[in-house]
This record gives sequence, structure tokens and C-alpha cells, in this order.
Amino acid sequence: MADNENLNSENKVEENVTTDVASTEKTEVAAKDNGKKAKTEDKGKKKPAKEKFFKRVGASLKRFWKMMKSELKKVVWYSRKQTFTSTLLVLVVMAISAVVIGLVDLGLSKGLEFITNLF
Repeated sequence: MADNENLNSENKVEENVTTDVASTEKTEVAAKDNGKKAKTEDKGKKKPAKEKFFKRVGASLKRFWKMMKSELKKVVWYSRKQTFTSTLLVLVVMAISAVVIGLVDLGLSKGLEFITNLF
């Protein structure tokens, strides 16, 4: 009796699989037919006109300026004293760096001269 139930359940599974395959094939065929019809229908329809070039450019510029204005509102502006102090600090660090690089360059060039004079 258990064997009959197993056979019945296996037959039902096989029937479901075959019906699923058949329905899938039908939908694929239908989709292909619809695709062909859609392509032929598109040829007859006119495409909507694009916006004018200058109107698009104007809209883009307007959006750009609006976004730039909102971003500039988020910027933290330092006071005159803080700006002066930061600028002075940058100039001092640049001068010190220039001196150090110059001394290293001078030392390496003198060392190279010394080595070449040996031979």
C-alpha cells in the first residue's frame, strides 16, 4: 500500500514537472510573439520631440548654480585673523622645507663630486 502511495506521488510530481515545462514553453513562445508585435508597432509611432538644446542647457546651468549655492552655504569661513595665521604658517613651513631640500641637494652633489674626484 505504501508502494502505491509512493508511485502515485511520483506520478503527480512528474505530471507537475511536465505541465510546468509546457507552460514555460508556451510563455516563451508568447513572449517572442509579443516582442515581434511590439517592434512592428514601434516603427509606426513617432518619437516624442526632444527639448530644445538651449532649454536643456539652461536647465542644467540653473540646477548647477542652485546646487553650488547650497554647497557654499555649508562652507565654514574662517575669520581674517585665522586666515592670516594659517597662511603665515604655510609660508614658514614651505621656507623650512625649501632650505632642507636645498641642503640635502647640496650635500649629495658635493658627495658625488668627491666620489668622482677619487677616480
